[in-house]
Formats: sequence, structure tokens, C-alpha cells
Amino acid sequence: MVSLFLLSGCAAPSPPTTSPEIKRVATAEAQGTALHYQGESFWTEDRFSLILENKDNFTSNLIEDFINDVSEYGERNEQVANASVIFNEDTKSTILKCDIYDAIWKSGNRYEATFCWLLKPLGLDFINNDFDESENGLSWEGLVNDIPTSVIVELPAEFGHCHAHAWWEFPSGG
Repeated sequence: MVSLFLLSGCAAPSPPTTSPEIKRVATAEAQGTALHYQGESFWTEDRFSLILENKDNFTSNLIEDFINDVSEYGERNEQVANASVIFNEDTKSTILKCDIYDAIWKSGNRYEATFCWLLKPLGLDFINNDFDESENGLSWEGLVNDIPTSVIVELPAEFGHCHAHAWWEFPSGG
């Protein structure tokens, strides 16, 4: 499940939760026709100790679950590449990093991207969940299954968006 490896960066203290995952943050950065994804989950001390004892199994399960979510919720046969997991003992977090291909396509100077693979597993939508817009992209903070969650989508130019898609143009030669 995507929700197991996304992170949150809420400024307020986390509310009590029965989940061993205490916050998550997911970032997707558009660069050319690739998306660079990073999902960080912060864990209770007990759960993080168990994760460290089973790093290999945790890594393979996390990557497999993420690939399955991208496959299930994707729209364009998106592909996960270069997946790796980092264990940060200082923050008691796990970080999944990978590239997502075939989620961005280009026609002339116009780029279009789908983020269904990111949003649908979390039950989110750019419009219905009031993602904040900035010149750098879209962001959201809130609770997903009682876990403080942040989602950040970084886009390279002036952009438009609908519920789970974004588009932008570059001048000729861009």
C-alpha cells in the first residue's frame, strides 16, 4: 500500500495513533518526462527496531507494494525504475526513492502528467482536497487513515491541473 511508505511533514504535533507509522511525506518532482518520487514514513521506535531487524524483507515488500499500487492505480502503464530504500536511524524513518516513467508525456512544447498512481491510494484529489497551489507546484497536508500526511508535487513551469493531472508548456527549445 502506498500509505505505508509516504511521509508527512505537519508542523503541529502528531495526534495519537494506533498505527506504528506516525507520519508520512510523499514528494513527486517532474523533470523532463520522468517523475522523481520519494516517500518517507516515520515510525514508532518499536516498529522501527523491527524494520531494522528485517531490512531485506521490508525493502522488497515496500518496493513490491509500491509497484503494485502504481500498476493498479496508474492510467498509462506507468513504470517504476531505480527503486531503493534508505533507513534513517536518526529520524526513525524509511525512505523509498524511485523514478516513475510514462506518467508524463510530451506533445510539442506541452507536457501532461497523471498523478492517479500517487493520489488514488491515499483517497486524494488535487481539486476536491484543496491542494495549495504555488509557482512550484501543488501541496497538501492532512490526515490519511489518521496519519499526518504531506503530499508535494513539484512542477517545472506555470501549470494547470484538474483532479489528478497537471500540464505545462515550455517555450520553443525548452
